[in-house]
Amino acid sequence: MKPISSASFCKKYPLGTSVDTFVDSLDKMFITNDLYVIQSTHKKRTYKTAPLLAYDMDSIDTNGYGGRTNREVAGPIQTYKFIPVYKLMSKQANEEHRVNGDYEKCLLAWNENGIFNKKDILIEKYAQDLMAMSKIGHSRKHCEFLIDAIYYKVNTIQMHYRDGRLKSGFKGHLARRAKGFANNSYITNIMLRALQNSIVGEHRLNTEHQDDMFLMSAEECAEEMQEYMSPMYPAIKCCPITKQIKLGNHLEMVSLSGIRVRIARGINLSEHGYTYDSASHTQLLEHQIMIDGNCYDSNTVEITKCHECNSKCVVEETRNGRCVDCLDMAYRVQNYTHKVEDTLGFSKENKRTDEPYLGIEIEYQVDKRKSGRLYTGDHLEGHALMKEDGSISNGFEIVSRPASYANHLLKYTSFLEGLPTWIHPHKSCGMHVHISRTAFTNMGAGKLTEFINREDNKKFITLIAGRSSTNYQRGDDSYDIKKPFHLLHDRGYAERYNYVNLGNKKTIELRMFASPSNTKEFKIRMQFVKAMIGYCQPAVLTGTLREQTSFASFVTWLESSKKEFKELYTHIKESSICA
Repeated sequence: MKPISSASFCKKYPLGTSVDTFVDSLDKMFITNDLYVIQSTHKKRTYKTAPLLAYDMDSIDTNGYGGRTNREVAGPIQTYKFIPVYKLMSKQANEEHRVNGDYEKCLLAWNENGIFNKKDILIEKYAQDLMAMSKIGHSRKHCEFLIDAIYYKVNTIQMHYRDGRLKSGFKGHLARRAKGFANNSYITNIMLRALQNSIVGEHRLNTEHQDDMFLMSAEECAEEMQEYMSPMYPAIKCCPITKQIKLGNHLEMVSLSGIRVRIARGINLSEHGYTYDSASHTQLLEHQIMIDGNCYDSNTVEITKCHECNSKCVVEETRNGRCVDCLDMAYRVQNYTHKVEDTLGFSKENKRTDEPYLGIEIEYQVDKRKSGRLYTGDHLEGHALMKEDGSISNGFEIVSRPASYANHLLKYTSFLEGLPTWIHPHKSCGMHVHISRTAFTNMGAGKLTEFINREDNKKFITLIAGRSSTNYQRGDDSYDIKKPFHLLHDRGYAERYNYVNLGNKKTIELRMFASPSNTKEFKIRMQFVKAMIGYCQPAVLTGTLREQTSFASFVTWLESSKKEFKELYTHIKESSICA
């Protein structure tokens, strides 16, 4: 399964006349009905410079300076060197060359030192059986994949144990192929098919119903294959038209219905009902229209014009005859630096209670941006604004004004209960909660910091957060109970991307949560925040400080308040972590 380079190929089959060669010097090794390998030589032109002729002594003057020689200086001598190589040939190509009165040409020549000759046009025309995609790279190194393909045409690839399981080295070999020179070998596609069949077969065994409607779709299989191989580049993708699963760089990028997607190379999109729209530079189906970069089904939407800016828009994407771009601030996506509290202010109800202010930031992937803006503005107007965020490829961040726990619960429950499918969390999306520093003493802030960063609490924090660490949030076991005190006296550095961001003057930011996709997940995470505020209060607990920052101590404390934190308590007790 491992990639076979020219060096490893020639190590296995040394060039020469011994019995270990891949092919005898007088024979042809057919690897397909058309392609064969021969042992031959590569004629390499070299130049040898002749020594300069001596000066004519009669032309040297009395001062010692030489004059011009009476004979001309000799130039470089052209010679040829014949290097032993293997050559990949094509019967069909040779016949066409003979008909045209041309000499035979090899597709590829190589030895242990690498590629000596390659004909890109001939390879792409006659060697498609050896390739995973129809195009090759521009460098000689990119043709090493052909040697890998030739090797496995003769040597059967072994990918499974006797019981049908993939071999233990399968993942590593496929990852090396995806990243290296063997990326374009046809063997890479065979290994992808084997991985696909393995995942689908495992899914079928784990599914109670065996009907076709319960089988895994190609898109779902591609996602699971990507997760299986992660981290790996290039990505594993599914062609939306042919449903083929391939490495992402084996597909080509096109715009279908206004969305950039990867499809199999060589597809005639007109055969699938698409027509190129030059105005929007995208391929559209007969019933589709493009308005302001968005694709709509003309059979299901009603088109109108905005009363304010007179631009064409869809009726359902307007409010009182105005398009989303003409509506007020609640429907606009603000710059990342915009401060929401300066626009919406603080919730006044906190002044009547002792509750600390909380601020919430939630990132979402949004497939229909205009519809997403309208939905968010309708449900969170006056409570939160949308902002741009560099960590989200296609979406926005929803940032609330500072408010109480109860106020947030009321507003976000309404937002999450009917959350449409085109507003959804992504692995790059997270939920951050800012807690007013007035909620903690220095000791309380230290307890919170150590609790969330303790290495032996890691599985518990992952359970509550709904995800493990990422580039934008991570734990650090060196963040102990003394960390806030040290920072207060300018000792040490506050890492912004720590689970507990202590770098803000007025708030402590918890960054570890995944973006909630429903009300239950939101309640679990917000109940944990509220519970930790109460848990870290002075004189609430007994025992050593080290014991107090253990998750087991927190779960015991939570027992007495399980009615107030119902969803959180149930979530913890139903997990294996407390078994």
